[in-house]
Amino acid sequence: MMENADADAAKTITVVTTIHNGQGHWPDFFANLQAILGPDDPAIIVDDGSSPAVCLPEILTGDKRITLLSPGKIGRGAALNLAISHAQTAFIAIQDVDDRSDPARLPAMKQLAARYPDQLIFCQAIRHGKTNGVMPTSNPKDAPIRPIPAARLYRGNPFHHSCLAFSKSLWQAVGGYNAALPCCLDLDFYLRTLAHSPHPMMLLCCPLVTRHTGPDRHYFGLSARLYHETVLAIRARYRRQIQPPFWLRVYDLRHFVLAICARINQQRRNNA
Repeated sequence: MMENADADAAKTITVVTTIHNGQGHWPDFFANLQAILGPDDPAIIVDDGSSPAVCLPEILTGDKRITLLSPGKIGRGAALNLAISHAQTAFIAIQDVDDRSDPARLPAMKQLAARYPDQLIFCQAIRHGKTNGVMPTSNPKDAPIRPIPAARLYRGNPFHHSCLAFSKSLWQAVGGYNAALPCCLDLDFYLRTLAHSPHPMMLLCCPLVTRHTGPDRHYFGLSARLYHETVLAIRARYRRQIQPPFWLRVYDLRHFVLAICARINQQRRNNA
């Protein structure tokens, strides 16, 4: 059972979404947003230079819980930081435009973020094709909560961004998302938070998000070289604070080899 103070703190949470195009996902996203928001739960949407521009559907235009910001194309990291900086609640839940949340997600995330304010909170996700678009029946009240150490991220990032919730104070303490990164913003934010705090991440072992995995994802067309080199740079930045077991360095070797292969392939294409 939560303490009364935690229960009071967990009454509201802000859903944050950044959008750059992906118009085919908008109708389902807005319908899902309307379905999951509690009476006092705000949502902040940042239109990151979409063409045509994002506009709220008629059913949401008068909803005072929803704020639409249109700063132009500023990049995903800056858009996330902008949205979170405008949030008036203690807790934040991330939802990407192409993913869908179960109505049970926000109540569960509120409670866990209040209980673990210095930690990143995740739930589980299921791929859209595995569910035929229907979220399986889930009861987060009965689901176990498992601590996930920082070293787990050294093997790879198993967490989907739309499963994330955290306190705004934690985001402020670690300096927000790194808007200068070309990719892997999530991995950098997770590792920086873990480097800042001695606490592990917390995973609610319950599937409360249906995730989209199609080829129209934001970073699907990213070059392999850029991805692997960015992962290596991020790991090097936080390795001393995280102190992963030495054997996990084999995963660095994997990214290093793949980065070299991608560089060779790019050179061959340039010379062709």
